[in-house]
Amino acid sequence: MTTVDTRDRVGVYGWTPGTGGVHHHRIAEPIRVLAENGVVASHGQILDDDTLSTVDTVLVHTLWDEVNSQAWEMLAQTQTHRLVYDVDDWMWAPDWTPFREHYTPAVLDRVFRNVSLAHVVTTPSPRIAEYLSRYNRNVWVVPNTVPAWLTQWTMHERDAPTIGYQGSTSHKRDWPISQQRQVSKFLARHPDWRIHLYGAFTEVEGPRDRVSVTPWQPIADYYRSMSFDVGIGPLAPTAFNRAKSSLRAIEYAALGIVAVLPDMPPYRGWVHDGTTGRLVHSHQTLSGVLAEVAADDEHRIKMATAAREIALHWTTEASIGKWVEAWASQ
Repeated sequence: MTTVDTRDRVGVYGWTPGTGGVHHHRIAEPIRVLAENGVVASHGQILDDDTLSTVDTVLVHTLWDEVNSQAWEMLAQTQTHRLVYDVDDWMWAPDWTPFREHYTPAVLDRVFRNVSLAHVVTTPSPRIAEYLSRYNRNVWVVPNTVPAWLTQWTMHERDAPTIGYQGSTSHKRDWPISQQRQVSKFLARHPDWRIHLYGAFTEVEGPRDRVSVTPWQPIADYYRSMSFDVGIGPLAPTAFNRAKSSLRAIEYAALGIVAVLPDMPPYRGWVHDGTTGRLVHSHQTLSGVLAEVAADDEHRIKMATAAREIALHWTTEASIGKWVEAWASQ
């Protein structure tokens, strides 16, 4: 694409519906930090001439609908703005029925066309980056991050050691009876431990007085409500999950929660097995690894401390340069 002349206007506008976790991490968070550093940066649902006159860069996430895709193509043709297209999920092979029903061949054709029109493509997943490079040569891996305040947040006190797990309905396949029974087996053998479920998950076998449930909340409220010692996150071995981001590991580390996560691409390199958390390898069981973590409180505390120290480098404030470098590339 032709280089965009941005001398008279420097700023970023996130053109987004403005809902959910994807919006928060891939649009709102980097926009927030840019604005806090004095850059013209905002996000909204409307893309009009007044907005375009103040910025040089337009950021979208998985723009797919027909009308807005036409606007995206017209903007590309004017060559007046740098266009950044972000993708954070493997939507061309989703494993959740509503996603499969939505991302039809026609929708995916628009997605890939919009990717090809962008000056820059960003994603938190190296696997997605490799795939999208067939449509656009300028693809950057920019990991998800958490706000810096989270690394200093003190979780609410617990009256018993606790496992935590959270997820939306799209993760139902990752929380089958077999995984629930792994946790139930651990709880049966460790009567002093509890489990706290957040979001769409409400079921696990075990005494109800040792199972707590908190519904979904806005992201900041959710972070403030998190309070557990060990965080799990089973993933079914699908192509969609192998391309997921490391966000769960980052959130756990930022709060000083020991991650016990599957040995899959999203978490390799983010959880250092035995040092900042545990990876559940194919020859291991979730209940077995949880038992190992529960057996050594001193080691668990050391892993939590080490993880939180590393997470200082995984905040949006510390990582904003990665976004800026990607956005400024041609």
